[in-house]
Amino acid sequence: MKEERTGQVFLVGIGVLGVLIVAGLVWAVFAGPSSESSTSGNAKTNLYFNDNNDPALGPRNAKVIIRMFEDLQCPACKAAEPGVEYAMKTYGNRVRFIWDDFPLANIHKNTIAAANAARCAEEQGKFWEYHNTLYSQQSSWSELSAPTETFVQYAKDYGLNIKKFSSCIANQTYAKKVQNDESEGIRDHVRGTPTFFIGNKQYVGSMNNDQWDKAIQDALGS
Repeated sequence: MKEERTGQVFLVGIGVLGVLIVAGLVWAVFAGPSSESSTSGNAKTNLYFNDNNDPALGPRNAKVIIRMFEDLQCPACKAAEPGVEYAMKTYGNRVRFIWDDFPLANIHKNTIAAANAARCAEEQGKFWEYHNTLYSQQSSWSELSAPTETFVQYAKDYGLNIKKFSSCIANQTYAKKVQNDESEGIRDHVRGTPTFFIGNKQYVGSMNNDQWDKAIQDALGS
């Protein structure tokens, strides 16, 4: 009897361990790269980008376009921001930066609402400022059961038309656009966030200033 119980406990333990391993693998796949990881640029073929109505910075006729697939609730994306800000400040007059939403909604419950809010701010010319606030205040809104009031307060902080902004939030005006961005990313081999395309080369995870310099200068041919 004792041996039988021991065997049962062993089997249960194996079962629990198996569940934990599977759960860990699922989390690793969907959570994307850690803030410390990055992969050097690998050229991708058969890319499809639809930049219509996407927030952008930099000249329209820029030789190099950088597309950023990110999730506003993603800690790794927040951690990558200093490098992104450096690249924008250093190369913004020669390179065009385009934002694409890639919400990991299965693990980030407020990411789609945040993406929609940022697009609502874009209507009033404040996407990038609002995006910065969402990243800097990420821990404040990520786990809220109802983040709308917080998102509206951020809009007030920027002096936006609150009636217009609140209507955009309530109607989820950009939910379809966010979904389309995600579908675009999946077609273009995006599997986690942040993912950057510098021309046709894909970079996954955070990049420090030197890595941004090399990647962009290689693309510019300088």
